Amino acid sequence: MRITTTKRTAGHTSHQRQEVDGIAIIHIHGPLGKMLTDWELMFGMTDYDDIATQLAEADANPNVNAILLHIDSPGGTITGLPELAAKMRRVEKPLVAYTEGTAASAAYWIASQADNVLLSKSAEVGSVGVYIALLDQSEYLRNQGLRVNAIAAGDNKLDYADFKPLSDEARERLQANVNKWHERFKGDINIKRNVPDASMTGQVYEGMEAIEAGLADGVVDDLNDVIALMTNL
Repeated sequence: MRITTTKRTAGHTSHQRQEVDGIAIIHIHGPLGKMLTDWELMFGMTDYDDIATQLAEADANPNVNAILLHIDSPGGTITGLPELAAKMRRVEKPLVAYTEGTAASAAYWIASQADNVLLSKSAEVGSVGVYIALLDQSEYLRNQGLRVNAIAAGDNKLDYADFKPLSDEARERLQANVNKWHERFKGDINIKRNVPDASMTGQVYEGMEAIEAGLADGVVDDLNDVIALMTNL
């Protein structure tokens, strides 16, 4: 077994891509996002741009025969995610996603762009959904005897300000945006897969349940077993 490690340094954090017997292993761990700060990287987040760079390098490397995404992430932000998914679909080498923990929400969006999705018996995948959370502090401020005097230009500039209740019109716009991204999420998944809508309502599935739901292709005990399978691709 030949193992090489490529160390990628970003601020105080290093991201390592391993190569084992011609398999490039890209680790996608923790919350996900784009243009993350050194502080965020130091606390275990993964940047979409770093994933894209490592994918491109592995795809261009003549010593790499296939690429394995080792995922353990609860998800992340939308910004930059559809662009990463599009780049993944252009990867020419066999691409496999595997989790022995969690590949949920944005992390599953990434996993679904692989040629095969594998997981361990107790791992979870899915959470195909989108949400926006807004904090309404208007009642708290009122109880504290505080009033915010906001002067703005533009009818919708303060639609989502946390010092006032959300209007019905603003809520409808947010709901429409969330629905739009949910449809795009499902659409990207089904470029590579054939997942029924009933499996894409925000729930997660474990092991064999994920296969039955159409979200995964096989159950594998551990990373070494996945690598062994991929060396025979």
